[in-house]
Amino acid sequence: MEQVWGQIRQVQRTGGTWASKYTKKIISWDIAPEKEYFQELFRVSRNQIIWGGNYFELPPTRCFLVWRKLTISDSFSMAMAEYAWTSFNENTKVFEYAPQGKVGDPRFHPTSKPIALYKWILEKYAHKGDIILDTHVGSASSLIACHQMGYNYIGFEIDEVYYKKAKERLERETAQMTIFDLMGGVE
Repeated sequence: MEQVWGQIRQVQRTGGTWASKYTKKIISWDIAPEKEYFQELFRVSRNQIIWGGNYFELPPTRCFLVWRKLTISDSFSMAMAEYAWTSFNENTKVFEYAPQGKVGDPRFHPTSKPIALYKWILEKYAHKGDIILDTHVGSASSLIACHQMGYNYIGFEIDEVYYKKAKERLERETAQMTIFDLMGGVE
């Protein structure tokens, strides 16, 4: 299904049998942001990484991030990879990781991404003192990665159910102490 959004040709971004349990939810929130959203994002941030950015009218980039989902076959209805547009002047990078996460990880969001993916991104692109802004928190994997790596963060989630579940997930993570916390952050 194609729709026209201003001068932008928008294609349907979700679907397949994997999403059947989320269908009504996806329809209610998977709507392309208006041009003003991107203008504001560029105004308030120094650099940007936009998942699904290949669907939007954004400036040219050399540096797409590609998450190649290991374990997803050609015959499965879920995409084998996801793309993120970036503002970085580097070559495209590829991260390979299974989408399922660890055994027992709760999956409550249809576009959930692994914490390991965000840790990889932070290692490559974030700098000490950066504040990470995620305007589409989803399952909070990005915020958990920030917490684990010592970055300050700000996150937003529009869907009330996902917000509550993401908040609970983040609170469980931030409540956990490590032996290093008990020792005063010994390096």
